[in-house]
Amino acid sequence: MKSAPKDIETSYRRVSRRGLILGGLQLGFIGVLGWRMRQLQLEQSDEFRLLAEENRINIRLLPPARGMVFDRNGRIIAENEQNYRIVVVREDAGDVDETLAELTRVMDISPEVLEKAREDILKRSPFVPVTVADRLTWEDVARVSANAPALPGVHAEFGLSRHYPRGADYAHILGYVGPVSDYDLSRIDDQDPLLQIPKFQIGKTGVENKLERELRGRAGSRKIEVNAVGRVMRELDREEGIKGRDVQLTIDSRLQNYVQARLGEESASAVVIDCEKGDLLAIGSAPAFDPNLFVRGISVADYSALTENKYRPLANKAVQGTHPARPSK
Repeated sequence: MKSAPKDIETSYRRVSRRGLILGGLQLGFIGVLGWRMRQLQLEQSDEFRLLAEENRINIRLLPPARGMVFDRNGRIIAENEQNYRIVVVREDAGDVDETLAELTRVMDISPEVLEKAREDILKRSPFVPVTVADRLTWEDVARVSANAPALPGVHAEFGLSRHYPRGADYAHILGYVGPVSDYDLSRIDDQDPLLQIPKFQIGKTGVENKLERELRGRAGSRKIEVNAVGRVMRELDREEGIKGRDVQLTIDSRLQNYVQARLGEESASAVVIDCEKGDLLAIGSAPAFDPNLFVRGISVADYSALTENKYRPLANKAVQGTHPARPSK
């Protein structure tokens, strides 16, 4: 049955209206999409480019060399020495237990140190290097490097570590450095990002502590490219840090050594002053200790021996406590 011409015209008008409505909606959607694309690509391009760069490029701090300390005659009394260490990256190592077992065949590592390293490796992100052993000799590093094919994820690195060449002579004057602790962060008002680096060492006592900011220097930076999961792809740029300021004391090393030798293991102190200039030439406190033990990580036995000694070797008797003076003859 044929439709009447009037019905056909009505249906045509109805279809045309629907087409116009749908076409308008499509054009509106395309218009909104185009506006949003323009906004993202032109108006907000700088903001999103910055976010993309932050996801693609990481900046890591490079610790600077600590300033050295000299006596009045220019003799070095606190310096930096090269420190070789072995690190493991879990992602590259695969089977951590097997890799560590193979590492113990190459170099001597105590079971306690090995277990602590295993805990740290499993606790940290798979891409973060974890130190297994440090303060190694070049021979140890050479053995690890020679066996690199059998040690996946194991790398040799080097840095700088504090060293006191005159040992106990300057223990109470210079003090010593040690890793930043939570207690250190809570008591000092210092926003230096270097303090957030794991195992970064700062002055704990003595001159090392009092002149910490001058001796510390300023951090450098390393710009690296990483992929979507955080794996390092390549190094883009490097800016070395600024070395800490060198410091010269008025102490005479030969006189300081003589004073410490005369005091021996007695519970005593002695101070030698240049009365004309006011310079401190020697500050002796006995018994003394080797500050290098604290830099390397003092053992429980060594620390107990110091704290349980009735003569209190950790105390600087020249400035702590009161003692009767012996008149000169």
